[in-house]
Amino acid sequence: MEMLQKLELSQEERARATARYEALGRHVAAKLDMADADAYVFVQGSMRTQTTVSPRGNQNFDLDIVVKLTGPKVHGITNPEPFFQAFGSALKGIHGAGEPTQKRRCWRLNYPGEPFYFDVTPALPDSRSMGLSVATDLRVRDPDTRWSPSNPEEFADWFCTIADKRFSFHRELREMLAKADTQVTPIPDTPVGIDDILRRGIQLMKLHRDNYYWNLSEERKDAKPISVILVTLAGHAYNNMVTHEQTAYSSPIEVLLELVDRMPRGIFTDGRSYCVSNPALTMENFADRWNSDRGLRAREFNTWHKQLVADLEALFSEEYSKKSEARIRSVFGQYGVDAWKASMPTSPLQGLLAAVPGQPRTNPTTVRPQGSKNTLA
Repeated sequence: MEMLQKLELSQEERARATARYEALGRHVAAKLDMADADAYVFVQGSMRTQTTVSPRGNQNFDLDIVVKLTGPKVHGITNPEPFFQAFGSALKGIHGAGEPTQKRRCWRLNYPGEPFYFDVTPALPDSRSMGLSVATDLRVRDPDTRWSPSNPEEFADWFCTIADKRFSFHRELREMLAKADTQVTPIPDTPVGIDDILRRGIQLMKLHRDNYYWNLSEERKDAKPISVILVTLAGHAYNNMVTHEQTAYSSPIEVLLELVDRMPRGIFTDGRSYCVSNPALTMENFADRWNSDRGLRAREFNTWHKQLVADLEALFSEEYSKKSEARIRSVFGQYGVDAWKASMPTSPLQGLLAAVPGQPRTNPTTVRPQGSKNTLA
């Protein structure tokens, strides 16, 4: 979708960001007196899953970077605080990055003058794979729990495997769109086609979420649904649909709307606590902060999700020719409108609408499973 392409880093900006993060490992290794091979740098989050969307206004892109440290210098570390502070000191002096700022699990490098900043998370192999450069299960500093488990590479692999699956109608859709210049190439450089329903759908969700919370209180903004939860819930829903209901849908619109409907089924609760497990590391609960805020984040997800369902149903129920600037603004905000105008004459939602413009949602041809009662409705 051209609108979403306008909300991503340009090729030139991506090249500059790539050069910046490739220099990180060498700088940190030198500062910590380690071999270059013992500081492995990789992207995580939306850049890894290819679901980036620019923040609103004058805010910059948040690029999540992990620096995995291995080797004798870090072997045997048990206290996360000295390790975390030493890493922050090692980030000082990186050309163009500015002074590192401490966050909960990472250090922020602002790169003044660039349209992006880095959140750099230092990580060690977990206790079972200590010192092994091939380890994917990691531990990172957490101010509340000391160490927190993490495996961003395996999580991204889980998501990308699901996102690459296709419904039976995709072959016809690809043939219809074969002549269109509608691919985006973010980091990593695998092209993202406009028929990539899961990735493009998540981008739409993020854009809607950011617009929804733009003018709300700081307390509510802080409690908005985090991206990793959206990616996880959408991934589970899409995987279930494409695996068990391959022929039940005739268009990307039907898939997207049903996917959004099903997302809450992946949130498990007993009424007192909530869990959205990392599908690649089940001991990690992405919704752990939901259990210490008196239900605030659970309520925010529920409220925002209901609004997302209503807005997407209304948006896709109109014919493309009748879609107005006001409708785009109501769902995606002025930033979405600006990107839509910049992408004209291409429709902002052409990637999903091209196959069935104006076609209402239809019932599937197979029975859809009912959600568990043990979920957040």
